[in-house]
Amino acid sequence: MSSRWVPRWKTIEIQIDDKKVEVCFDEVSKLYACPLCTPICKKGGIPDYGTYFFSVDDLKEHLIAHGTAYWTKKIKVEEEEEEEKVKVLEEEEEENEE
Repeated sequence: MSSRWVPRWKTIEIQIDDKKVEVCFDEVSKLYACPLCTPICKKGGIPDYGTYFFSVDDLKEHLIAHGTAYWTKKIKVEEEEEEEKVKVLEEEEEENEE
């Protein structure tokens, strides 16, 4: 027996609005995997990372959120703020050197 998780993926279809989406369901852990975050599951592979859900409803909400890409927008805002801080510090250093 292995101490590593070895999923047995089964591809199922779920309905989101007017679209049918193929998602992965692990028969061992009873988890649903996001096919966008964990694409290897459709090939039956063992993922290094991914996003998993206990319910189809939670997975549906997550897939809808992919359309808004909320988490990437937040990262971009933080990066822009950090760049502005670095520019201000560099300008202050240049003024102090003169």
